[in-house]
Parts: sequence; structure tokens; C-alpha cells
Amino acid sequence: MQLQGKTALITGSCGDGIGRSTALRLAREGANIVLNYGTHRRGPEMQARAKQIAAAIAELGGRALIHEADSTDEAQVVAMVAAAQRAFGGVDILVNNAGGDWHIRDYTEIPFADWQAVLAAEVNGPFLLLKHTVPGMRAKGWGRVVHISMEGALRMAGMRGLAPDYCLGKAARAWMTQAFGPGELARGITVNAVEPGIIDHLSWEDALAAARGPLPVSRTQATPADIAEVIAFLCSEAGRFVTTSAVCVTQP
Repeated sequence: MQLQGKTALITGSCGDGIGRSTALRLAREGANIVLNYGTHRRGPEMQARAKQIAAAIAELGGRALIHEADSTDEAQVVAMVAAAQRAFGGVDILVNNAGGDWHIRDYTEIPFADWQAVLAAEVNGPFLLLKHTVPGMRAKGWGRVVHISMEGALRMAGMRGLAPDYCLGKAARAWMTQAFGPGELARGITVNAVEPGIIDHLSWEDALAAARGPLPVSRTQATPADIAEVIAFLCSEAGRFVTTSAVCVTQP
């Protein structure tokens, strides 16, 4: 259990994708997990999902705190970080996973409110989480930050059939990795980006089976569980000198 005693805050971790698989995978390494939802989806269904994931985290060896918060709202971010401090003594690992909606349309057809919402989720949210978690990591002399970006986001933004606001937001996460990472390594903090291609979600049964490991080797397509494996490495001591990197996880 490489992350025993560490606490990971993973935004958007109660859906069917990378956030949930990462929460389960880091729990297998003994980490405490702050399960977050609320930037886009709320209500009884999300609460039930969160409780289901929290129970699985306990089974895998971790402890979970469920916290509903909009990562684009600074007051809610501050409250979530404070809750993690009370429950677990702070945040050691930040995975900026929650993001904006994907809508394929010409940039001239994007309503300004949608543009603002997507960039708030992709850029403002990660910035607020960095702002309010990194000081605690600096005080401890240990920390891991992982941004979920997108394979070739800057290059793909000009291609037809893609969501330009979404691609811009993912490219901004890669920029934040490069801009904020270099000065943190001397403080024991790594800052990296993981850049998946377009991947499918996993069923609950498959996500849980993958978290219990090992992953089957016969698959030909990457899943959220594969992304979670990369994140687990970056958060481990084995990844302590990997920083300002963009790790691409692509399809054959």
C-alpha cells in the first residue's frame, strides 16, 4: 500500500469515468479519498453513487469522505478543502478531473454562457483547487498534482468535428502543468498531466473488478482503469522525479 496515510481529492469522482476509477485505484494503495461531485450533476442519484463508491473504497483499504461541491465556486472549494483537513489532516494528492461539457459545433455558434461555463470548469476549477491545496502540500514537503487533459488538445482544436471550448480548456491544463510545476519539485511536489484519447466509460462491475486488479492484458482499447493506473504511478514514490510531464494514453 504505497499511499497509506495520504489523502487524495479527486474532482468529479462519482461518475462513470476516470475520476471514479482513480478513486478506487488509489484506495487500493491505502489512500484516503475525498469523493467530489456537484459541478454539473447533483441530486439523489449522485448521492447514491457516491455512497456506493465510498463502500467500495472501504473494502479496498481506504477511507472516503463524500463532499458535494462545485469546483468553479471558490467558497465551495475552500469548504471542501477544510472538510478534508478536518477528516484526514489535509490534501496530499489533487486530481483535477472534473471538466466541462463536450458539444460539437462551430465556434460562431457557441453561446457565450456555454463558453464561460466550459472554461470555468476546465480552467478556473483546477486553478482554485491548486490555490487552496498546494499551500498544505508545501507545508508538508510532499504532494502530487495530476491534471486530466486531452491527447493533442492544442493540435486538435482546429480540427472539424470537435468542441473548441473543451479543447481550449484541456490545452490550458497542459499549460498550467508546464507553468506551475517547475518550482514545486524542490518542495517535494510533482505536477503532471495525463492526456487520454477518447475513451469509453466503464460499468460499475468492470470498474470495481479493474480496481481489484490486475488489469486484463487482452484488451485492445484503453479504459478509465488504464488512466487510473498511470495516475497511481505518478502519485507513488516511484514517480517522485516525474514532473511537468504530459503522459499520453492513446488507442492503437
